[in-house]
Amino acid sequence: MSLLPWQVTLTEFTRKAGEVGSDGACCAFVVEPSIPLAARGGYASLVMAYSRADEPVCVLDDGAALVLVREGGIASGKALAERVLAQMRRLALDSTLTAGVALIGNDPSQAVTAARSAAASVPPGQVGTQD
Repeated sequence: MSLLPWQVTLTEFTRKAGEVGSDGACCAFVVEPSIPLAARGGYASLVMAYSRADEPVCVLDDGAALVLVREGGIASGKALAERVLAQMRRLALDSTLTAGVALIGNDPSQAVTAARSAAASVPPGQVGTQD
């Protein structure tokens, strides 16, 4: 998937996540697999638009969007995810998107995996959190 404006690479995202303290979180927004890959860039653009200003966003090859939340942990990450999903609901797109939130902790790569797993654990339009 081509780079969208303000997108960072996964390497940059992981580096920036490693600079965040224990209060940081990773939000993953995963698009329903039935949505064509070509349309997923639009979802990622909306996630960027509805996320916090100046927070790094990475769009993965499958169209999933990762947003770094620098402080506030799971609570702030969940609030961000709920805000994005509420905006998507206004466009009737929430039924094709899930969100997951995980603490960054000591391993940003693991946080990305955990956030994606949390997103996979809930029905469309919902936010899953790391256990």
